Amino acid sequence: MGPEAGRLMRLVLASEAGEAGGGLAEAAALAVAAARETGGGVLLIEVSGEERRRRCRPTLLATDAARELEGALRIGRPGARVAARGSVCWLTMPVGTEGTDPLDDLADLLATGLPCELAIVHLPAELWPDALVHPVLAPEGGLIRADLDVDRELAALAVAELRERGLRARVAKRAQGPVAARRSLAGLEAGGEATRRAERAARALAGDTGQALPLALGAAVAVVFAALLLAVLGGAITGKGRAQRAADLAALSAARSMRDDFDRLLAPARLPNGAPNPAHLGKGAYLARAVAAGREAADANGVDPDRVEIEFPDETSFAPVRARAKVRGELDPDAAPGEANGATKVDLEASATAEASAPADYGGMPTMATGGGYSGPLAYRQGKPMRPDVAAAFDRMTAAARSAGIALVINSAFRSDAEQADLFAANPDPTWVAPPGQSLHRCATELDLGPPGAYGWLASNATRFGFVQRYSWEAWHYGFTDGPAPCSAAGDAIGTGSGASRAGDGRGSGSAGLPGYVPAQFREPLLRSASRWNVSAALLAAQIMAESNFNPMAVSPAGAQGIAQFMPGTAASYGLSNPFDAPAAIDAQAHLMSDLLGQFDSIPLALAAYNAGPGAVQACGCSSPYAETAAYVARILGLLDGAGEILGPPLEVRLVA
Repeated sequence: MGPEAGRLMRLVLASEAGEAGGGLAEAAALAVAAARETGGGVLLIEVSGEERRRRCRPTLLATDAARELEGALRIGRPGARVAARGSVCWLTMPVGTEGTDPLDDLADLLATGLPCELAIVHLPAELWPDALVHPVLAPEGGLIRADLDVDRELAALAVAELRERGLRARVAKRAQGPVAARRSLAGLEAGGEATRRAERAARALAGDTGQALPLALGAAVAVVFAALLLAVLGGAITGKGRAQRAADLAALSAARSMRDDFDRLLAPARLPNGAPNPAHLGKGAYLARAVAAGREAADANGVDPDRVEIEFPDETSFAPVRARAKVRGELDPDAAPGEANGATKVDLEASATAEASAPADYGGMPTMATGGGYSGPLAYRQGKPMRPDVAAAFDRMTAAARSAGIALVINSAFRSDAEQADLFAANPDPTWVAPPGQSLHRCATELDLGPPGAYGWLASNATRFGFVQRYSWEAWHYGFTDGPAPCSAAGDAIGTGSGASRAGDGRGSGSAGLPGYVPAQFREPLLRSASRWNVSAALLAAQIMAESNFNPMAVSPAGAQGIAQFMPGTAASYGLSNPFDAPAAIDAQAHLMSDLLGQFDSIPLALAAYNAGPGAVQACGCSSPYAETAAYVARILGLLDGAGEILGPPLEVRLVA
């Protein structure tokens, strides 16, 4: 089919990156914002398989422009799935029948002279690359729903590729709440922050010509997804740039493999009954899988895997988290004449280093609740804060659920009044979200649990562990009733007494148990010092594992000594005359960590300060002032994660060199 001339309708593509959801709702919110800006008709097109394609009905209230567009689309299309919904017109299209191209069908539709200024097309990720280069569609912008905690570094590479081409796009990093999504899909303003995000997206995709949403971004926008990135970029780079990008992606892929396998590396090799643990991954297999992932990435970019070397700068550590990729080869000037300047052959070498670590700007989770409601110490499970006695009860309940084949997931726990106000502003419907000051979540005793498949088990068993279902219409909401009353002075005092357990917040003795990797001769000194200095014994144990692997005679190249790796000056300041005396060193370690936790009120920051010094951490306000420190913090957080004390976000993969 030949190129279409004279089409005035602008086109924006929308989809999801990787496993992120909510792209259709974001596209609908953008359509609503654009309709408000233009005052004209905006068409939202959903391209999907038959099993997911919606049969939308018109809403009672719809703008004249949306109804006019609905009428035009029905002409000659009996049975078309089209509906005027609020301020937009929604059309659903199949991905294509056998022998047809859905993008050609879309191009034919848009070439029919519809009374429409803008079309926003939400399509599956697998159609995205072809849509970008389609000769007729000529999209002018892209809206991507992406979870940056998972694919931040790969998204950054995609953005860099965009900038090289002088193009722009919008990435929606947060999904809308359920109420906001329903309003967006009904063609209405979502309300609160969701509406403001949609308006910012419209402005970000607008050009500078002064027209309403001109979107003059060029012929295509090369935003790519985690699942498609390697394949798309493989043909986009040549010569030295291609070699460097191949090295970048090989290093990133190796580090991503390490991040994904980190929990298995740290899992105990044997189960409590002595049987081999199928979840455990040995260090050799852990590194071999990373090498394979890096070489596979290079191969996907047209680089011979035999020319790629993957190594690990911190291989001697018990838990390596860094990968370096080197790409060596030759540049044929005939293949890239602009780079070789007529030379016969040019040797190429490119290298890149990536690491899996806590986010660079992550300061850690607070150890004390603030902002209204509960004001006592916080414990963390699955990254969610709660009262320490609630955390201990959840541990018992989740262990029982696991024995029954059910994995409990915490969707929400403690929320301060300020956080509740933000949530209510984004979802201003009291039947879904309690107004600020009224939700029991402010008391740190409430858990929203899932998945839906666990609701039956919870209804039958939660009371055995002190949890009750608060409301009959919320099968997921359970409150803890075996301790002090919610939002009470007694509740605020939980975990603040001498030797009281506050597992998961870095303080408290954590005497409920130590990880299995702690040698027997060090268990009693750890528990005693943890109780004396009110620091989690599990935290101290994970730190020693990372520092010395429980070797009392360890000496580092920098001069750090003993099981807790004290430098001589620091040891002297804490009264430690012999760093090789393990019980004394553990007590000094607990004392130092107590001071650092009090100074920084954050476990990652306190750990970073132990490794790099308080000054370096204060200077950057982060837990990763140096690459070695970032890896150190990541290892300890990973060990705590394996012990059930999840204190930070998932490790992030980033290029560091």
